[in-house]
Amino acid sequence: MVLAAFIFLVLSFRSKPATLTNPAVDQTQKSNFNLQPIPTAAENVFNLLLLGTGNPGHEGVGLTDSMIIIHLDIPNKKVALISIPRDLWVSSQKINKVYVSGGFPLVEQTISTITGLSVSKTILVDFNGLTQIINGLGGIEVNVLKTFDDYFYPVAGKELETCGMSNDQLAAINATMSGFQLEKQYSCRYEHLHFDAGPNKMTGETVLKFVRSRHSNQDGNDFARTLRQQAVLIGIKNKLLSLDGLKKAPAFFDKFIRLVRTDLDKQTAVAIANLIINPKDYQISQVRLSITNVLKESTSADHQYILLPKSGNDNWSEIQDYIKKQIN
Repeated sequence: MVLAAFIFLVLSFRSKPATLTNPAVDQTQKSNFNLQPIPTAAENVFNLLLLGTGNPGHEGVGLTDSMIIIHLDIPNKKVALISIPRDLWVSSQKINKVYVSGGFPLVEQTISTITGLSVSKTILVDFNGLTQIINGLGGIEVNVLKTFDDYFYPVAGKELETCGMSNDQLAAINATMSGFQLEKQYSCRYEHLHFDAGPNKMTGETVLKFVRSRHSNQDGNDFARTLRQQAVLIGIKNKLLSLDGLKKAPAFFDKFIRLVRTDLDKQTAVAIANLIINPKDYQISQVRLSITNVLKESTSADHQYILLPKSGNDNWSEIQDYIKKQIN
């Protein structure tokens, strides 16, 4: 759901404190997480957690299917985007459910335990907020790493369309198919997406399709989606800098305050802003946890697809070592 650039966005926030008033968050539910104390961050090193969720009313509302740590190392002028896969299994549930279980405090402590990074501030944006932010910037340019097509991107409002099939035809396909194989028979419910490799100018609506697409044969898995999300963050960052965003931030971004929820207080935001001299000097790196490095695929007891640390269930040592090597 998105961005090293968001760090520049939030510098001007009159932030709203995070509360558990979201109806998707059950304030009485407590998970049995094996949590460790939040690590202490080095001086002038900040770790902000960016969460992306669906709009209210969207299926799975409250689930944070996009989770990116923005690691800002001011002394060394480095920014790392660290993507956490939504299917990572932590203490008997997927990590994308942690926010629903305990809001910002629990998700921050959980991410800190997994990564070994001191994560104590979070920004949450939904699909609608992301679209409005990008459109407010006049669109962005995104570097697409790989050409891909997705012939099954769902069209909002057409979820129940029968696509002209008779009752007999509907009964026949429902009797012989299930899951996505069945859904694909309703071709009118989907649109065809195509993206060419290289720089692409995108509106907020296009960006949303780009980061949410999941049925491409060329680029359809969750690991590919994390790279796309990171590419969008870099695109937003570049647009902000082209607008001289830091100088214009107080006036320009005030209208976006209502589009996010955050526990980043104004004092912390101002402190970070005062430490950043020239954001163009910062080197950006991208880090993703995947089955090619520290994770392995598995199945839970209730048959969910999950990802586990190669070092063992709830053993985060290898993940922490990998992240440390990537950001130093």
